[in-house]
Amino acid sequence: MVRVSTIEWSADTGPVDERIGEPPTLRFPDGFEYTESWKRAQTESDQGGPINDAERMVYLEESSKPHRVVFVLDGARLRADCGCAGYHHRQWCAHVASLWWQWVRGRIQVTHRQTGREHEMPPCWLRFGDERHDVREDHLDGLTSAELDAYLTCDLGETGVREYARKTSRAPGTVGNLLSRARQKVEDGVAVTDGGHR
Repeated sequence: MVRVSTIEWSADTGPVDERIGEPPTLRFPDGFEYTESWKRAQTESDQGGPINDAERMVYLEESSKPHRVVFVLDGARLRADCGCAGYHHRQWCAHVASLWWQWVRGRIQVTHRQTGREHEMPPCWLRFGDERHDVREDHLDGLTSAELDAYLTCDLGETGVREYARKTSRAPGTVGNLLSRARQKVEDGVAVTDGGHR
């Protein structure tokens, strides 16, 4: 099940908004399933929770302190960042691994920064490594939130227009119009947005 929420960026979330451009796209290192980080993610419970729509506090059982982690969908990517030494050196740590482990099991929700949609599981359009979509991220910047959500779900995720229309309580014609505008903008490389209000 996918829920939609409206993201209200407030003064106390301002620094998060500045970091959104900085966190790298999550990449799984070769052999990640054999790492100590992955083992900890699967065996230690997390006593943390959400801070805001883009960050979570991760406090694993064997940790001496909690860690603030960016874990948010952005465009067609999953952005992740942790301030711990492990992530700084390897771009992979038990804190990020724990969030991935929890998400694929439906234990946490991850918000899409532009659309506000909360995903209880990784969306079908999310790809990593060689499987990533070849759409340019800056071309997605010009889409409204409704166009982006439809484009990601229907075109990149291969969900049918009618199915998506039912899930979002929209008419199929409305979804078709959103997709038509989104495809044109992505094709033309339009990087101008009206703030997501159309």
